[in-house]
Amino acid sequence: MTADRSAGTTANALYRPWRVMIAVSAALFPVLFFFKLYFHRPILEYAHLLVTYHFGFAKRALIGTALSLFVDTVPIIFVYLIGLAAWLIALLLFILAFKRIVGLKAENLPLLAFMGGSPFFFKNFMYSIGYFDIYGCIVALAALLIPVGAAYPLVVGLGCVILILIHPIHLLLYCPVIAFILLVRYYFRFGFSALRIAYGVTLAAIILIAFVASAFFGQMRVPEETWLAYVQGRATVVVDTNLTYVWYSTIREEIARTWLVMGNNALRLPVYAMLVAFHLPVMRYFKSLIQSLVNRSHRIAVVVGILIISIGYLIIFAVVFDYSRWISNWAVCMFLAMLTTELLPLGPGKPAGRIAPDVRQNLTLGWVVAVIPRVGVTKPF
Repeated sequence: MTADRSAGTTANALYRPWRVMIAVSAALFPVLFFFKLYFHRPILEYAHLLVTYHFGFAKRALIGTALSLFVDTVPIIFVYLIGLAAWLIALLLFILAFKRIVGLKAENLPLLAFMGGSPFFFKNFMYSIGYFDIYGCIVALAALLIPVGAAYPLVVGLGCVILILIHPIHLLLYCPVIAFILLVRYYFRFGFSALRIAYGVTLAAIILIAFVASAFFGQMRVPEETWLAYVQGRATVVVDTNLTYVWYSTIREEIARTWLVMGNNALRLPVYAMLVAFHLPVMRYFKSLIQSLVNRSHRIAVVVGILIISIGYLIIFAVVFDYSRWISNWAVCMFLAMLTTELLPLGPGKPAGRIAPDVRQNLTLGWVVAVIPRVGVTKPF
């Protein structure tokens, strides 16, 4: 009995710093929320709640259209109410996914501290509250949790279509990692029959059609003055007239705008690389996890999936310059891919090595990650 008590005391002391790290990260969430609430004017985020399909099909208009079914005018506080609700849903789904897939045991606290406390993840979702990124994370987490059956690809595909109607960039932002989750949970479980392949190809074609319609045919077709008058009629504060480019510009124009500032943005790449490097223990764990997979085909699939997800982000970087958000969402997709990889069978006697709680480098990087409040929206910090 004494030996057991002593072992429990030692384990508690071993993981106490990681519990404190998680508490520090959690304490930053309300600070970030109240900072945004009192010191930020959500110009673009608010506009997304005002735009609807009133003048016909348009990109980025799904959420505003859904709101128009319930209210004629949209108070600006809705940005924070809806954003906070989405954030809480994402947090709950992440905790459920982590508990089900990894487990909320003491030995997993370092991994939880790095993931849940990462400045790329919930801290940045809170700082970018009101933006559309988090909806992709919600759909991906739901894809990790919902039961898998014949209707699973259809439900996941519908989620991807909804994401693209919220914003077409979701085709590359979160749809690739959602497809990876679908591959692991559905196809690796039931096999690649001709019927199932045709099922997946059909759904992929529908998703692609939604993207083409939104990205290439989603510009507003009425004069800007007409559109602004309608949007202002739904608003409770003055709408910034400079935002019209969002719904009138083409992909070619967005690319041109991005490359005009590419030089300045490229100078910030070392900052992002440093932030990624702070997550080195997680990267080592992910590498160990891949190496522990029993099937070579699974190892190849995971590596290819990581590459495809990353290539999608490289394309995003060339089109839109909100690099702090894109880097953060790429990191979130890596976390999601890692959770998905946990679902695959490991080789006998080859469990993936957990993050050691008492290694000095792990502790140092854990504290660094815990105290960084967020990454940003367009520029780091």
